Amino acid sequence: MKLTDSRENPAASSLLVIIGLFLIGFLFLGSVIQILVMMAVGASVTDFMNSDGDFSKLPNAWLGMIFGQGLGSFMGFIGTAWFYWRIIEKKSWKDLDFEKVPTLAVFGMVVLIEIAFMGFNGWLQELNQSVSFPEFLKNVEVLLKGMEDKLAETTKFFTDFTSFWQFLLAFFVIAVIAGIGEELIFRGLIMRKILLGTGNPHVAIWVSAFIFAAIHFQFYGILPRMMLGVLFGYFYLWTGNIRVPIFAHIFNNGFAITIMYLHNIGIVKTDLESMDDVPLSIVGFSLIATIGLMFLLKNYTKNQPSIVDCQQ
Repeated sequence: MKLTDSRENPAASSLLVIIGLFLIGFLFLGSVIQILVMMAVGASVTDFMNSDGDFSKLPNAWLGMIFGQGLGSFMGFIGTAWFYWRIIEKKSWKDLDFEKVPTLAVFGMVVLIEIAFMGFNGWLQELNQSVSFPEFLKNVEVLLKGMEDKLAETTKFFTDFTSFWQFLLAFFVIAVIAGIGEELIFRGLIMRKILLGTGNPHVAIWVSAFIFAAIHFQFYGILPRMMLGVLFGYFYLWTGNIRVPIFAHIFNNGFAITIMYLHNIGIVKTDLESMDDVPLSIVGFSLIATIGLMFLLKNYTKNQPSIVDCQQ
């Protein structure tokens, strides 16, 4: 299968359609689904009117919000990918792969890379949060910080649990559904289309990673999220199999959820918030280790066809 198959729609128009479908599916339908789920678990119209838009104040809030997010993410990400790829392009899921599933060694290297990257990415998070706007943009800064604080409260609400069943449900929604859906959209479709339009895999990786970060609407987390997207993009480029970035994404989100749960029940003493203040020596070691392991992964997979080879 060639990436430039004549049956495939043009890059520019395809990108507009994909992003448009995602915004409709995730923002509009996702919001409707969230409200319907909250009502299904016990919220009334009066409850909504008294909540001031804060769904955490509603009856059975955690259950309703996690189910709502799960269904909304499924519709917005996986649903969008399915509708575009299977209905509009009329292609099968296997067309997203350019090589068979790699060996377990590749998945092991991916795990090591992500663990090694955590120190450097923690520093990026700290750097991103320290950004200060010039005086004439202070109103923008206040707005963005307000959005960030609100999202932080929502995240804390989602992850402030101690029961094992809540952990499993949160893991499935935040790690599995998000990992599968976001990679299908941002690597499987958007990165693919940018590569089709530019012919440059590095441009495709970095631009799709920026879109991936920006579409989360968290300015003070855009830099570390973008760099994660870059990692996932190179995983896809070098292995030619969409399952690799999906696995990497699930591992990244799942690791965070697991650490939060273990902290909540007292097994892990350090929470993820305190991991942002990383000593520069660890940051340097993390960056060097990540680069070294990335080169190992590239060399290990260099004899396998990649998405670039499929252009030829």
